Amino acid sequence: MKQLLILILCCVLTTNLFAQTDTTEVKVLKKNVVTVIEDDDKVQVAVGEGVEVITDDWGDTTHVRIGRRTFKVIEGHNGTYVRVEKDNNRPKWSGRFNPHWAGLEVGVNIMTGTDYSIYNSNPEFSDYDGDFLDLNPGKSLTWNLNFAEFAFKNERKTFGVVTGLGLSFNDYTFNDPVTIEKYNGDGIIVPVNLPNDNDGHSIKKSKLHVNYITAPLMLEVKTPLRMGSSRMYLAGGVIGSLYLGSHTKYKYYKGDKEKSKSGYHVNRWKYELTGRIGFGDFCIFANYSMTPLFKDGKGPEGAPLMIGISFPNI
Repeated sequence: MKQLLILILCCVLTTNLFAQTDTTEVKVLKKNVVTVIEDDDKVQVAVGEGVEVITDDWGDTTHVRIGRRTFKVIEGHNGTYVRVEKDNNRPKWSGRFNPHWAGLEVGVNIMTGTDYSIYNSNPEFSDYDGDFLDLNPGKSLTWNLNFAEFAFKNERKTFGVVTGLGLSFNDYTFNDPVTIEKYNGDGIIVPVNLPNDNDGHSIKKSKLHVNYITAPLMLEVKTPLRMGSSRMYLAGGVIGSLYLGSHTKYKYYKGDKEKSKSGYHVNRWKYELTGRIGFGDFCIFANYSMTPLFKDGKGPEGAPLMIGISFPNI
């Protein structure tokens, strides 16, 4: 079965394919992207320089290496189990340029530059005063899953232009017991006060949740500064995001909760400035949105600022 999957992979990527006695290489634009090596003991498949799959001839152990971590799928007498190992001897920085976008990120959201003049200028919304877009930073978290990265580096491999793809899941948790809705079904965004429930329980949490697909364009520089075997790197650029969907959700201390899906006039496109500094598989970053959260004239002005940590190459 494993040999069949390898054969299918090679058939799909038949661009510039050539085979030798026991080695098959797949090249795209003169770059070797897949290498398959077969001998009497094992089959080894390498994808680029970061992913490697090795299976022995008996099929009872499969090694999957992603970066510096190896996942061993072992079929033993007591069933199949997975062992995860980390190669600490493998240098985190090699002669090749290693971008630091793909991985897991978590950050805290802060709303900056809030402006409610759209409500003050209209007598119809005179009751909607107050900073209802004020956030609770401890509960306003963003989780980013960056699943693809590409780098165009210089000849010395000291810096590169990095791009890729990711998914962003954003929580904007209100500091006051309010939620938001569209005025008269499709008007501007207005706050809705949330009273206590019938048993006198107050609101535990109320938030606006927004999802995006993201793509960065950053310049990353590998510096001479080191911490052990890791070099410090600096990166900066722009992250573009495409809006996927949103909903509001609030929950009482008793446990009752309510969820409502709607577009909430969130801008379809978001552009952020990003700055990053890190060593190896750890990074500190800040993303500042140059685009307001809501469409112009459809809600209060406010630009999210996210400060967080990243674990690239995990």
